[in-house]
Amino acid sequence: MTSGSMTISMQENDTVLILGATSSMAQAIARALAKKSYSLVLCGRDEHELELLSGDLKTRYGTSCRMVVCDILETKFSADSVIAQAGDFQHMLIAIGEMASTNADDPDNIRRVMHVNYTIPAQLASSASLHMAQHGGGTLAIISSVAGDRGRQSNYIYASAKAALSTFASGLRNRYSKLGVHVLTIKPGFVDTPMTWGMKSPLIASREYVANKIVAAMEKQKNVVYVPWFWKWIMLIILHIPEGIFKKLKL
Repeated sequence: MTSGSMTISMQENDTVLILGATSSMAQAIARALAKKSYSLVLCGRDEHELELLSGDLKTRYGTSCRMVVCDILETKFSADSVIAQAGDFQHMLIAIGEMASTNADDPDNIRRVMHVNYTIPAQLASSASLHMAQHGGGTLAIISSVAGDRGRQSNYIYASAKAALSTFASGLRNRYSKLGVHVLTIKPGFVDTPMTWGMKSPLIASREYVANKIVAAMEKQKNVVYVPWFWKWIMLIILHIPEGIFKKLKL
């Protein structure tokens, strides 16, 4: 394993493994990486969508793309197997997430939200961190959410899963920074994706803007980044609302 506290910076032609590659946000990030000459391993459950994305990236940017087809909802899903199938890579982005139903009284919904937004990403992050530490280090970027900073009645199941993921990423960062692996926690606000379709808000950012900021944060080895930047201050305000007042708000 790599010793010391220095991690390996991202360099042109390095290979980045993207988990959840067919989501609209992940596709935007894949394009941003391809523009900068990174090679990609695209992992997702829809083989047809992976083929379309891979073909588009190769045609537009001449980047090297490999594919790994896997379904995180399969009973026999194995994070270690996915990492092994991905082959050689230096860096990884976890872009797996799902809002699902907001029905907080449905135990099946709670299980699914936790499974997709925390359990599986945490397993993948753990397996990838160990893999990268054993192969010279690298950067692991994990997409969490600003929602995880404080539970609100409108989406506290999803928010609690993201809070757990952010805490898990913090622990990985503390553990693996000494082994050459840098862990970045990404906390997006509202982004123009299917999760926000139908919403009308001046705070919704474009996928392209967010993707470019995420790639820049990976290259600069940031620890935690809010995207867009102003969400850091919005959430700071929300965090400091006294509980007696907060529980009366409809957020």
